[in-house]
Amino acid sequence: MADNPLLGAWELVSDSNVGIRIYTGSHYAMLSMPKNRKRAAGNQATPDEALAALNSCPALAGTYTLSGSRITHTRLANSRPHLSGQTFLIDYTIQGDNMTTTSISGGPFVGSSATHCRVGSGAASPLVGAWEMVDATEQGVIIFTGTHYAVVRMHKERDLPKGEQYTPEEALTALYTSGAQAGSYTLSGTTLTLERTAHLRPERVGENAVLEVAVDGDTLKTRAVSGVSVSDVTWRKVS
Repeated sequence: MADNPLLGAWELVSDSNVGIRIYTGSHYAMLSMPKNRKRAAGNQATPDEALAALNSCPALAGTYTLSGSRITHTRLANSRPHLSGQTFLIDYTIQGDNMTTTSISGGPFVGSSATHCRVGSGAASPLVGAWEMVDATEQGVIIFTGTHYAVVRMHKERDLPKGEQYTPEEALTALYTSGAQAGSYTLSGTTLTLERTAHLRPERVGENAVLEVAVDGDTLKTRAVSGVSVSDVTWRKVS
């Protein structure tokens, strides 16, 4: 897929929201959030804050196929349990460094359009590519370009909402059985600093994440230093 026009990182162009989506030859990760989002009052979101986050901060990642102007996204991880296993279809056009997409089905805002601007690929990095989480209880994808990253993960077993809409209490459970963030990053030796342009959890507003990383062939190991709740994670390179 050397001529794939989607490859790389794209930043949302919007007056009201920020977001990033990244494509490799086979995988994607994407999320967005409101620009005016407030930090949670406590160390963890309240049920009402969780409901607002879940409804306003869509996040998903997995594999995709491209056919003409249509992209079919398969979800490996997503923030909303009731959409697990569904495909997300969008149509796209690219003019220069701008990509315009229209949601066709499988997403929360069917019929809506968005514009993203391509952001630089940066220097070579051992992290570049897509990595899938290796874990008995969680699954997810993290993707790096030379300058940007996006990650979405979730518990393999998650409760669905009992009604057509989430209650605040159900949203709180959904929020803390998933995680997502995206932005730019720097790598200094084995220290990885992740700037959060967009993220799922409201208590992380204004924070960066710092990890220690080790790459051994097709295996990436990450260990939390600050700003993240999951400590040791192993990832397998998939593209």
